Amino acid sequence: MYKQENKAKFVRVIISTLLVIFLFANGCANTGPPLSESKLKELEDEIEALATEIYIKDLVSVWKVGFKVLSIIPDGAFKKRAVMGALVIDNTEDIAKYYKLPTEDGCVVVGLIDKSVADQAGIIQGDLIKEIDGKEIKGSKHVVFKADKSSNIVVERDGKRLSFNIKPEEMPYESIRLKQVGKINAYAKFSGIEFTTGMVHFADDDDELAVIMGHELAHLTSHHLPKSIGMAALCGTVGGLTGPFAPYTTQALYAPYSRGNEREADYIGLIYAHNAGYDIEKGVRLWKRFALEIPKSRSKSFLRSHPASPERILRVKKVVELIKSGKNPLEDLILN
Repeated sequence: MYKQENKAKFVRVIISTLLVIFLFANGCANTGPPLSESKLKELEDEIEALATEIYIKDLVSVWKVGFKVLSIIPDGAFKKRAVMGALVIDNTEDIAKYYKLPTEDGCVVVGLIDKSVADQAGIIQGDLIKEIDGKEIKGSKHVVFKADKSSNIVVERDGKRLSFNIKPEEMPYESIRLKQVGKINAYAKFSGIEFTTGMVHFADDDDELAVIMGHELAHLTSHHLPKSIGMAALCGTVGGLTGPFAPYTTQALYAPYSRGNEREADYIGLIYAHNAGYDIEKGVRLWKRFALEIPKSRSKSFLRSHPASPERILRVKKVVELIKSGKNPLEDLILN
């Protein structure tokens, strides 16, 4: 018995040794010319810096469009908030490295609205905000102002501390975020508006971004989210009565309601984008590209939650025609 156990252990050791030799031999196989570790690290840093630059550019583009569209939203649609016209984000390691800032608490100015309160005060991109009215700022969520009250902002710039007095302005406010995923989408949530980087890169310019931004904001001003939750629950209850067909029944009941909300958001969103000064005729180009590059967007299936792209193209053309004719789309456009 003792000899058998020793023999089994010996066999396991031999097998393990052979496996290690096999893995080592494969790991040392000729895979091409040797790479310089320093060159590889240099390229990795270069790519990380470029990725950070692209992220900031995308985030600022979406935020600026959102800021402009929000500025024309009718009173009462959103709560107002005192803002200075600067986009600030947390001072992460990547952001600090990109702007050559110390990796410490604070938040960094990455975007400015031309002629905004912050711009006119002299605040610039790359400033690290350290204090507001004597209070230490640890992150972007602490950047809060009071309406009709001047504030003192202390920033760090090129190793020096500078102080600025500003008087923020009130305007309708919703949080606008960027999600780093390739999927082409944008969302209206209870917490605000979210664009994917895929959507930002899909849009050709700010006019197209504004068409999408107007659409998402219209979901919020029309209170589609709370209404949809109630309708989805009702459809789910009724669908549950159909047993194994419940998922399909629920979707079939809810889809027409969802498409109605999407049509309303398309229509009102176009008006928002136009009133903000954007060329909504670009929406035709946007939806045509959707139809060509995202084939399922052409589908008219009764189970789809969104109208088909061709319908959305015609809706853009209808709103543009009404605007050009001098009519008020809110009064003269009949949804169907």
